[in-house]
Amino acid sequence: MKREHRPLLVILAGLFTVLVVFVLVAAFNYRSGVNDLSRSLSEAGTRLAEKLAQHEAHLTALAAVVRMGEQEPSKSVHGLAEAIGAFYPRITEIATIRVDGQQAAKVRYDRPAGPEAEGLGSAGLPALAALGSTAVRSQPGEKQYEIYKLVAPGFYLLMTIDAGGLIADGLLPEDYGYRLWLGENRLVERPSAAKALLDATRSLDVNSATQPLRLEVSRGFRAMELLPPLVILPLVLLLAVAICLLAEYRRVIRAGRQQERRAALLEQETKLAHAGRVNALGEMASGIAHELAQPVAALLSQSQAARRAITLERRDILEQALDANVREAKRAGDILGRMRAYIAGGTSQIETVPIERALAEAMRLAEPDLARRGITVDTVVASGDCMLRIDMIGFQQVIHNILRNAAESLAGQDDPRISIRAEGSNGQAVFTIADNGPGIPSSALPHIFEPFFTTKSDGMGLGLPLCARLIEKMDGSIEATNAGGARFTVRLPLEVSQ
Repeated sequence: MKREHRPLLVILAGLFTVLVVFVLVAAFNYRSGVNDLSRSLSEAGTRLAEKLAQHEAHLTALAAVVRMGEQEPSKSVHGLAEAIGAFYPRITEIATIRVDGQQAAKVRYDRPAGPEAEGLGSAGLPALAALGSTAVRSQPGEKQYEIYKLVAPGFYLLMTIDAGGLIADGLLPEDYGYRLWLGENRLVERPSAAKALLDATRSLDVNSATQPLRLEVSRGFRAMELLPPLVILPLVLLLAVAICLLAEYRRVIRAGRQQERRAALLEQETKLAHAGRVNALGEMASGIAHELAQPVAALLSQSQAARRAITLERRDILEQALDANVREAKRAGDILGRMRAYIAGGTSQIETVPIERALAEAMRLAEPDLARRGITVDTVVASGDCMLRIDMIGFQQVIHNILRNAAESLAGQDDPRISIRAEGSNGQAVFTIADNGPGIPSSALPHIFEPFFTTKSDGMGLGLPLCARLIEKMDGSIEATNAGGARFTVRLPLEVSQ
């Protein structure tokens, strides 16, 4: 695994850990809330069962009074019903119903003014056979239910209960919702107090033999309840600090690696610069040796001629030999001076020369080597009287380097040939040197003027970059292409006529 990926993996692991902690905290709070809901439901069911038991006790007491045999309306029943209604307002109706065939007579005992008789059909009454048996029923959409108790043959006791009063006195927390069911009929409902992220619902059947009610309780969980800020904020802050520390660590590591890379590059550049200097010294030594070879050979030849002139007592030949030695010595001195100026970075010694002379001087240095290699040279100068302002030594070095590269590429080539053309065009002197060799590899063509780039196994890649620098110092340009072989084009400014 790469080292730079480790901080990112640590951050991802931290995020995953915090996410797991969030889920665990939310799950714990949800479970705790559900437990509270179940506990509240159990307590509410117990209290609700107590209230239902009170209804059964009231029915039993009323039934006993009814059986005492007083004629209806009974003052005793009315007194007991009035007392029950005063203490238990959820009991909204207490009545007796006497059935006679298809007719039924109802007497209500819950009126403050006294018992009140009402006519009633017997078709809607529940069918109860055993004395003391009960029946419960409700009408869809109503928030109350009725309890019927058979106290004597054809004689019912009726009690009506307001279902909302069963759980209206703080039986459940305010933010809880509930539903109270009698069979499939929903008697009363209260929704949860607020919009929630999650909901939980629990239900139970109330423990009552005569009133089969089912209580359903629900509550919602908001995000702030599942993930309390006092728990979450420290975790978020801890994660933020961890991310900041990891980011700073990564920045420091990156800066350290950049420093290492810069140090490595500097060391490499130092080695390349040293290699360049060594190679440049070799190139200079080779160039100086090559340039000085002809003046030294001429000096030797003229000195031998001078010795013969002394022997022959030919003063005229002696004077010519000595004059030639002086010229060649000055030429050697000029070569050394210009090489020293190039090494020191001095300015070029620009002079005005005709194109024909500039090319002839450059060719004079390379022709012996080309002839030895058996290379045919075709030279065409179509310039008229054009004059150049160039550094002659630098120009000769450029032409010599291009011709030497061409000669090396033609080794083993059938009918090796180099064509040279010089002409004036649009204020420039254009020198084109082309060979019929294999040319320059297309992948190397864009890079051949870059320092240290070479296609030779023993090359250092400094010859052509040096040529490009020399031509640029003369305000010219050099380019390379392939056209049936390698072709180099050198452009130099012409002397402007006054």
